[in-house]
Amino acid sequence: MEHHTQKPDGRTAILLPSGFVLDLITPDASGMPITDIALCLSSQPRWGGAARPWYSVAEHCVMASRIVPPPLAYAALMHDCEEFLGDWPSPVKVMLGRAYVKQRVHPVKEALRRRFGFQDDVAEIKHADLVCMATELRDLLPPAWMEWGHLPPPAAERIVPVGPEQAYRLFLERFEELRHQAV
Repeated sequence: MEHHTQKPDGRTAILLPSGFVLDLITPDASGMPITDIALCLSSQPRWGGAARPWYSVAEHCVMASRIVPPPLAYAALMHDCEEFLGDWPSPVKVMLGRAYVKQRVHPVKEALRRRFGFQDDVAEIKHADLVCMATELRDLLPPAWMEWGHLPPPAAERIVPVGPEQAYRLFLERFEELRHQAV
């Protein structure tokens, strides 16, 4: 383990629930516990908090892991793990510049891919993400006069949000069930 002579800068490093510190400028997620990801994702609301009942990113990830073909389930579970930093709704990413946001978050996502051993840049996972979005719209958001033509049909099963504590447990249970798929 590398010995640091300087404390991480609180302006560019993030402190996680376990006490793990991740420098966002030069991220190294080696040793980061999955419980940090699970706790942060279960505390992050989807849709900027507009979903009712309240619905977490952790629940979204578990749902995605059940939609994809089984060999992709682990990567689908982990596909939004960088959102431990926060989940910005897609229109905010578009406003800021989707490519810019992706480029800035990319080093963190790569560090997490190395740490947890997954590759989520796969068409089936992107499709499952859109199915989740369509299902969330149907089940958790108010009807709105908006164009959602880019979305596939929603999943048959309805979403029943479970709240942060249960979402934390569900995410960790699914992680334990699938971690053998890590690469």
